[in-house]
Amino acid sequence: MPVMKGLLAPQNTFLDTIATRFDGTHSNFLLGNAQGHRGYPIVYCSDGFCELTGFTRTEVMQKNCSCRFLYGMDTCEHVAQQMEKALEGREEYQAEVHFYKKNGGCTAKKIGRREP
Repeated sequence: MPVMKGLLAPQNTFLDTIATRFDGTHSNFLLGNAQGHRGYPIVYCSDGFCELTGFTRTEVMQKNCSCRFLYGMDTCEHVAQQMEKALEGREEYQAEVHFYKKNGGCTAKKIGRREP
């Protein structure tokens, strides 16, 4: 009897396209559900994102796409609030933010749209 793999719901071709096109190209990214009612849950994270942060895909999935789980002592509260505001307003936002890896190491990262 064949074993079913993947989701039982219809596949999301947009997510499949993004994941196939950018994962494995030294891209560290995640995708959030903009229509989520509980803080825009992460619906996909790249292998590079997992390697960069030290979190497994299972640990990242369904967390908030504002990445609160990566905030720490040096994360600027103003930047965090602006990022949340941009998500709520569905607006583009770019900033440099201090995120913390699972092992506690801090890294400054530019978030937002990648320039061509």
